Amino acid sequence: MLVSVTPGDLVVEILGAGSGYPTSSRDTSSLLVGAAEGWTAIECPGSIVHKLEARGLSMDLLRRLILTHKHIDHVYGVPHLVHAMGIEGRVEEINLLAPAQTLATVAEMVAVHELTDDWYPAIRLTEISAAGQSELLRVPSLRITATGVAHTCDTIALRFETEAAAVCYSSDTRPCASVTRLATGADILLHDCGGPHRLREAFSGGHSSAREAGIVAAEAGVRKLVLMHLGARDENILKECQLEAQATFGRPVDLAMDGMRWIFSGGGKRGA
Repeated sequence: MLVSVTPGDLVVEILGAGSGYPTSSRDTSSLLVGAAEGWTAIECPGSIVHKLEARGLSMDLLRRLILTHKHIDHVYGVPHLVHAMGIEGRVEEINLLAPAQTLATVAEMVAVHELTDDWYPAIRLTEISAAGQSELLRVPSLRITATGVAHTCDTIALRFETEAAAVCYSSDTRPCASVTRLATGADILLHDCGGPHRLREAFSGGHSSAREAGIVAAEAGVRKLVLMHLGARDENILKECQLEAQATFGRPVDLAMDGMRWIFSGGGKRGA
C-alpha cells in the first residue's frame, strides 16, 4: 500500500533483504526510500516493477534509481525496468546514479537488449565517486550522501536524511571506517552480514560478519542495527548472527526481512 509522505518525513522499506542467492523469504537486496520530494529505488534486482505495483507506486513516481555496485544481484533488473517503462509509454528520462564501473555494466546490458531506440525512455547516467564521500542530493526535504566502501569492486554506501531521521545502508562491504563515518548518529544502519564470525573465511572477500557489523554500529553510535544481505537458510545460523551482532553492538539487533518498513515523521518513528 502506498504511504503518504509529507515534508520532513522519511520512509524506508526493504524490498529485498537477501544475498545473491535468494531464499523463499528474502529476495536479493534492494530498498525503497520515500521523502516529500519523491521516491528513490536502491538497487534493481528482479522485477522491481512488480514490487512497486504491489505497493501502489507507479514507475512514474520514481525520481531516481541508485545502484551501489556492478554485481549481478544488484543490477540484473535494469533491462526489464527500461522495457516496462517503454511498454507504459513513459517519455521522461530515467535518472540512474552509480559508480563508473556500474554505469558501464548497465550501458552494456541496455545495448545487448536493444533498449536504446526512441521507443524507450532515455537513461541519464550520473557517476558517483567511489573514492570518498560525496553529496548526491540536497533539497529541503531530503539529503542523500554516498561514500566508497571495501568490497570486491567499486561500491558505495548511502545515507538518507530528512529533518525527521537518518538511515544508512552499507551495501556489500567488509567492515570499514568509511561506513562508520557515514552512519555516525543514524537512526538505523542496514549493514551487510555474510554470516557468523566463525565462518568468516567463507565470505572474507567482500562481506562482514555479524560480529563486525555490530562493532561498526557501536562505533557509529546508531540507534538500531539491521542485518542485511542474509543468505543463510538455517534459522539457527540466522539466530547466531543476531545474537553475535547484539553482543558487540550492545543493543537489540533485527534481521532484515522483505517488506520491513520504517516511517519517520517529526523526529520520531510513526510506524513500522
